[in-house]
Amino acid sequence: MVSGTENIAYVDFKRNSMRIKAVAIDIDGTLTDAKRRLELEAVALLRELERRGVPVILATGNILCVTETVQTFIGTTGAIIAENGGVIKDLLLGVERYLGDVLEVHRAFNHLAAKREVKLVPNSEQRKTEVAILREGITAAEVRELLTGFNVEVVDTKFAIHIKSPGVSKGRALEEVAKLRGFAMKEIVAIGDSENDRDMLAKAGYAIAVSEPSLRDVANLVTNHSFGMGAVEALKHVLALIR
Repeated sequence: MVSGTENIAYVDFKRNSMRIKAVAIDIDGTLTDAKRRLELEAVALLRELERRGVPVILATGNILCVTETVQTFIGTTGAIIAENGGVIKDLLLGVERYLGDVLEVHRAFNHLAAKREVKLVPNSEQRKTEVAILREGITAAEVRELLTGFNVEVVDTKFAIHIKSPGVSKGRALEEVAKLRGFAMKEIVAIGDSENDRDMLAKAGYAIAVSEPSLRDVANLVTNHSFGMGAVEALKHVLALIR
């Protein structure tokens, strides 16, 4: 299923001399199955990309230490984008950056907690730039309404509801990573499955949405399969684009 739209900076890598310089991919719901277990065939394909000299950038809503562990176990060499773009870390270049106004985020969360009973996701003490709450008994729309007047953005990643600074996104972080590594955004392929991947997909040269029709307007391809098997489908497609 291919989505064609004039809003996408579509790059036909096979017809042009341009080379895919990097692949940015989400983790939860994209590289994992419904139980959040890594899809091992997708891991093997990521390693094949690395073997071919294409660094893989892990871009997730998860915390930095978890993302670093995933990076180590998979064996990727691209930078890390954690907390939905709030944290950037590039071990190769020795760079670690934090984006956004965490004080305003915490002020908004304290207001929310005073109005409604909410639960933080596990390991929330490790979050540096945002607050994430469990999707139990409250919706993202309700959180947005309760936080009217606060300078924050609320996004539902399907695994949690995140409160973060406006303008902080995986897309903005990917632009920073591209500058650090000397890549053009049009040379990067992005793969994701949720609304928090939208900006990243929109800004990349080629975008694949993992079985998420709502992202069709920013994707060159929407996979037929979901979760980890959707990533397998996406990654096989990317490998076929590499000469």
